[in-house]
Amino acid sequence: MRRASLAILALLSALPAAAQERGGVHMRDPTAVLDQIGANRGCPMSSTSVTVGLNRAMGARSVGQQQIGTSSASPTGCQPLVSTQVVTGVNMALGRGSQADQSIAAQGPRGLLSTNTYTRGYNYGYGAMSSANQRILNQVGR
Repeated sequence: MRRASLAILALLSALPAAAQERGGVHMRDPTAVLDQIGANRGCPMSSTSVTVGLNRAMGARSVGQQQIGTSSASPTGCQPLVSTQVVTGVNMALGRGSQADQSIAAQGPRGLLSTNTYTRGYNYGYGAMSSANQRILNQVGR
């Protein structure tokens, strides 16, 4: 009885290890990925860009305007393996007749293996005849 329970315990502990060896993302051509990594020697491994804008017009007939631009470029002939770009903005017109206008534009490189973008905006107008206008552009190049 004791041997059977030890055998079952050993089998159950081996199953998660076997599942981990078989799991994950299977690449169609792993040599192509290794070639891209090898060709990228001397270049940055990753590129991260974060652009955040906060614009507000508070009070009666107040005006708030904001323009932000970000460009993250890699050295000539280089492309990062992983590119992450975050663009977010908060634009608020708070008060009677207030106006808030926000424009955010960001441009970054495309990653060879992975490109991650996150774009969010919060645009709010409160008060009689208030207006809030917001434009957010998150572009990834070649």
